[in-house]
Amino acid sequence: MTNDAAPSSLPVTVVVSRRPTPGREAELEEWAHGIVAAAEKYPGHLAAQVFHPSPPDCDDLVIAFSFATAEALSEWERSDERREWLERGSSLVTGVATTHAVSGFEGIFAHAPGQAVVPPARWKTATVIALALYPMSLLVSWLLVPHLMDLNVALRTLVSVVIVVPYMAWVGVPLLSRWLHTWLRR
Repeated sequence: MTNDAAPSSLPVTVVVSRRPTPGREAELEEWAHGIVAAAEKYPGHLAAQVFHPSPPDCDDLVIAFSFATAEALSEWERSDERREWLERGSSLVTGVATTHAVSGFEGIFAHAPGQAVVPPARWKTATVIALALYPMSLLVSWLLVPHLMDLNVALRTLVSVVIVVPYMAWVGVPLLSRWLHTWLRR
């Protein structure tokens, strides 16, 4: 589960999908919560979530691990503790693990819980980002920048970025990606 293509300074999320061995579903869920608790102790760990199988849409148990950098994820992936957890869980699953890693903007696009994050085409990603960025940039320029004219350009820009970036990550892009979900997935 490495992600060589991800820039090392961006957060990275790895989504792992495992099919439970029939009759061992409860044991696999208990194991999943255990490996998540183990990952939480590693430097750079940001979050983890377990998505339980929900037939008929998804028969697999899905675990999403987020780390601050690709290096932090790699440290976890190479750890003896993770290797031990994987050995413990090997009899609880059938088939091969399916993994998908995302980093940067693609990780903030809304997706269905329990399904791997499949980013939209780059041009669609750029379109959604531009559609979310334009109105907020216009609003900040219109309402806020006139009151910051006494500051130098670097400080004015910093104030704008501190407002616009969280909006983009937690409101603008996720909201637009939900509204445009069908178009983004085509």
